[in-house]
Amino acid sequence: MRRITPLAPVALGLLALTLGATSCKKDKVELEDIQIFDNEIKAFALSTDDAALKEAVSTIPFVIRNTATGVIYNLQALPYSSTDYNVHLRLMKASDQSSVEVILSNGKPPVKWTGETQTFKSSDLLKGIQLRITTGAGNGSSSSYTYKVTFKRYAQDPHAFAWSEASVTGLPAFSTTFSQVELRGKEAGGALYYVTADGKNAVSTFSDPTGTWTPSNLTGLNEGEHLTSLLTYGEKLYATTSAEHLYEASTFGTAFTAKAFPATATPHALLGGLNLDGKPALALVGKTTSGAMNFVRYDLSSGQIATIGEQPQASFPTAGGAQSYELSGSSYAGTALYLAGGRTADGKVNANVWATTNGTAWLRVNEKPLDAVAAVSQTQAYVPSQKRIYRFSSTATGLELSISDDRGVTWQAAREVAFTGLTRADFAGYPLVAFPSSDGETIYLLRGVKTAGESAKLFVGKFGGLKTATE
Repeated sequence: MRRITPLAPVALGLLALTLGATSCKKDKVELEDIQIFDNEIKAFALSTDDAALKEAVSTIPFVIRNTATGVIYNLQALPYSSTDYNVHLRLMKASDQSSVEVILSNGKPPVKWTGETQTFKSSDLLKGIQLRITTGAGNGSSSSYTYKVTFKRYAQDPHAFAWSEASVTGLPAFSTTFSQVELRGKEAGGALYYVTADGKNAVSTFSDPTGTWTPSNLTGLNEGEHLTSLLTYGEKLYATTSAEHLYEASTFGTAFTAKAFPATATPHALLGGLNLDGKPALALVGKTTSGAMNFVRYDLSSGQIATIGEQPQASFPTAGGAQSYELSGSSYAGTALYLAGGRTADGKVNANVWATTNGTAWLRVNEKPLDAVAAVSQTQAYVPSQKRIYRFSSTATGLELSISDDRGVTWQAAREVAFTGLTRADFAGYPLVAFPSSDGETIYLLRGVKTAGESAKLFVGKFGGLKTATE
């Protein structure tokens, strides 16, 4: 289980307003309002009735800079669309007596602003506009203010990939749904921990994923037990096995040593690392003496179980493939551990996000639960420069890909352009491992083997649609 670090949330500390298409709602558009000059525009938001774009457009935040010449812009790019669509523009004036004209870049006459919302074609509006505000009309004197509005948009479909199969020496033939790449920070290279088709634990290291992979055996694990989950935390590598034992190794190590685990529970699956009151701990799912599965917090300093908590819900991911990360500085004092994606005990893909502040009580925190889909294997690649998670799943019939731009809170099913160069049916039933390049420009997708003697494959995906344009 790879850990995303660091992802501290940004505190705006400024006035924030939220606007929906027809009413004010929370969790919609956040609007910064910096009181520098005459504050003539109080809020600015977009929406659309287009079913494919509706949610993405309505949640785009706009920044309002009230300088001598006002500026309004969006930091997050508007969603891509190959066709023209209607955009509803909503703004809030500082005074009902002010008049506003919308000046389009297409040379058409200015549009007088009426009401709260007006509709434009995306081909007209999103090329950039100006808002001319006139105050004091009818009082013998008037003042005019101009806001320049620019729109950051994807120049191409942001789901676009170009895939090719790489010729690799020594590519590991992993066969279990548990297989995981650990990367060496920003440096090139990493290690894949996996189980072979004949049930042996192994690790293969590389300096370049498309170069030579060098296999090594793992030592210190009991005979006959294989890896079931893996976690890096506090410069250490932790693993659970099929015999429900907990092991520790150095980062990228091959020599594991058993960790003492009290008899009140056995470790089943690692969920993440969490620091509570200065004490490092592991959050995991354990099996108690009664045979029940419960959340467990294991204190690394003392080697003792700190707390045995609730039982996981059926929709909680305990079968691997999840991303875990810590966030600090939220509305409470302390750190929360988040878990994005994963597979449930019955082998279904789960796209929900879970959070805990103590390691033993977990709550689902994303707004919309998603339908689970039966999958043989799931793997996720997080690209820090994009703040994106790519979730690959192999099903009985092929390959599925979902994309999240908000650490797993919401997901989009990848469009067909994301599979350019791949035959999706070729991945049916295979174990998968995905990981990003160190420069954040490539995704590597490993396809393991179903049977002994079969060869693994490595596919290289180049991002094609992440360039943006501001107009």
